[in-house]
Amino acid sequence: MKTFDPGLWPARLSTFVLAAMAAASVAYWGLRWSEPRMMPRDSGEWVSQRPIDTSRVAQVLGASAAPVGTAAAAPVSDAVVNYKLEGVIAQGRSSGRGSALIAIGSEKARPYKVGDPVSDDLVLQSVSARGAVLAPAMAAPASIELELPPLDGVKP
Repeated sequence: MKTFDPGLWPARLSTFVLAAMAAASVAYWGLRWSEPRMMPRDSGEWVSQRPIDTSRVAQVLGASAAPVGTAAAAPVSDAVVNYKLEGVIAQGRSSGRGSALIAIGSEKARPYKVGDPVSDDLVLQSVSARGAVLAPAMAAPASIELELPPLDGVKP
């Protein structure tokens, strides 16, 4: 009876290596799940959020690729200008943070982050899931509330 078959050793060795890798994976994830979870501190030392590149978001949504500072048109009074909300990216449910894609008059829509000036005397104050609020300053009461148009064919 022959006990040493050289043709079986590659299969035995690969089976052993795969079993060892599976055991190492189970041990790793078992240790990861048993770790205590870290809670965020109030001091702001937790992970800071990455800033949103609103120009890239605007390009994805169809705005022109022109840099933000190049759209210099003659200032028009806010009483005559029409603001149209074309897109919203809200961060969190009720945080008020995020970005909005707003068209002013007949110009193409441009992206604005919360706090950015939309015109000479208005800033984007807050953003919600389907709207945006413009005000003279961040702490001032809302001047203009913009809403996205309703979606066609979607029933609530």
